[in-house]
Amino acid sequence: MAIIKRLDEHLTNMIAAGEVVERPMGVVKELVENAIDAHATYITIRITQGGIESIEVEDNGVGMDSADALLAFERHSTSKIASQSDLFALHSLGFRGEALPSIASVSKTTLTTSDGNESTFVQIDYGTRTMVRPHACARGTTLRVENLFRKTPARLKHLKTAQYEGSLIIDLIEKFALCYPEVAFKLISDEKTILETSGNGQLIDCIARTLSNPVARLAREFSAADYDFTIEGALILPSESRSNNKGIFIFINHRIIRSWQIQKAILEAYRPFLSPDRFPILVMHIRMDSSLVDVNVHPSKWEIRLSKEQQLYFLIVDQLSAYLRSYMAAPAIKLTQTQERVVQDPLFSVDHPDLYPQNPVNYEVREEKIEARDTDLPDQESQNANVFPHLEVLSQLHGRYILASASDGLYIVDQHAAKERVNYEKFQDLLLHENASVQTLTVPILIETKASVIARFDELQTLLKKLEIHLEQLSGNSLLVRSLPIWLHDVDETAFLKDLIDSFESQRTITLEKVRQDALASLACHASVRFNQALTRQEMANILVELSRCRQPFNCPHGRPTFLKISSEQLLKEFGR
Repeated sequence: MAIIKRLDEHLTNMIAAGEVVERPMGVVKELVENAIDAHATYITIRITQGGIESIEVEDNGVGMDSADALLAFERHSTSKIASQSDLFALHSLGFRGEALPSIASVSKTTLTTSDGNESTFVQIDYGTRTMVRPHACARGTTLRVENLFRKTPARLKHLKTAQYEGSLIIDLIEKFALCYPEVAFKLISDEKTILETSGNGQLIDCIARTLSNPVARLAREFSAADYDFTIEGALILPSESRSNNKGIFIFINHRIIRSWQIQKAILEAYRPFLSPDRFPILVMHIRMDSSLVDVNVHPSKWEIRLSKEQQLYFLIVDQLSAYLRSYMAAPAIKLTQTQERVVQDPLFSVDHPDLYPQNPVNYEVREEKIEARDTDLPDQESQNANVFPHLEVLSQLHGRYILASASDGLYIVDQHAAKERVNYEKFQDLLLHENASVQTLTVPILIETKASVIARFDELQTLLKKLEIHLEQLSGNSLLVRSLPIWLHDVDETAFLKDLIDSFESQRTITLEKVRQDALASLACHASVRFNQALTRQEMANILVELSRCRQPFNCPHGRPTFLKISSEQLLKEFGR
């Protein structure tokens, strides 16, 4: 008796749906890609309850005749490729012929389409065609998906809240808009317009509409090429950065992709301009011959394989670094008349040579001795005495590290990480042991954020209210903060709140405890001395004393080490003694 059986088409479509359609966002991605492949210049996306209840994508593309409308729901039916050679020379987003039959197998799907000559309406209920008829409509295609996963409760159960699923769709459409600035996108969620772009082809305008006007004002366009690759897009000046990598957008041949290697190259280019715990905001379009990229890696089409990846890496690092250096060059100082009156004294003249020395800073080790110890140590510092045995400040290296000596060797202390640890524990004690006094701000703080954050505003507002941070939603993607806890007075409140919102955005689900931890880590970071900040010898000594008193002095809140020890034995060995 035969044991192996051929699966019927409906079952194979449902299996394929497990890879192609993981959640409502996956449905939207496939339908929007189909619209773009149909040369649409205007695409409207409507979702209800985060896409769980319904998704509708309408476009003004080329449309289909009745024969193609029916064939589109047959598995492995596609207009994108016809031979093996086409698979390695793809110019379209879709090519598998799996998306529509997979979606139709797990939902109630209706298709209305016209190629300008013939109009067709097709209805499919969970894999079964129930209606086909002529239907008058304008040229283009409208696909509506309802009750997704209703007949597969295990899949439905694992979806998150409607707010969260909706935020993923918003985030996806923002990526499509940045990838295709020449296409006008409109996203409507629960009858409310969330996002709308003009389709005028201007990337900076698209950045303003998706990432906010303040980000767009800091955007600078770039373009470079070598024999195989062309890179272009817009970089955001390092004065605006994020606490995670959600602001890095990478597109290859007009395809949204994820690539750690390309992201690594971008981070390397930004490294001299950002502290290690910050991430840049950047939109990068990469063009190459389709033979150099393999997109047939996974049905979701997020992952790719690249040929000549190292060549592309160095092109990005070299050219992006050059653009950043040129944009970050100090502008010429122009004195106003008021300023000129202030500097009449020759001592303060801009021509005074002593005020503007041209020689590099010399980090000289002086003979004065400052010890980073007290004679009367608290208990915690006594426990850490073996970690910091009588440290003596030597100097500061590159404005980043404190060099200190001890009887057992040389200590190199990361000044930012060390101060982060000190501040983290200080704010932790304030948060846990002091009453949460609230201060009303004289000037409320206005924060421009993304539509995907606004979609989860109720969740964000509830969590931050427990930290005595009170948010209000204004029109568009604007948030207003009128009051803050008193323990925030020593930091840049706006930067701190942006980081906290970044952290919230990157979490699928988030608890109050997680918000507290992220708030403390961000707070400690913003209150700390920075890289490339000159310190006096006494300031360096104070940092060492404070670090020695910490409960956990070895790492900053983000996990990076606070110091490196080179033992006396290791030094003797290295010098052959």
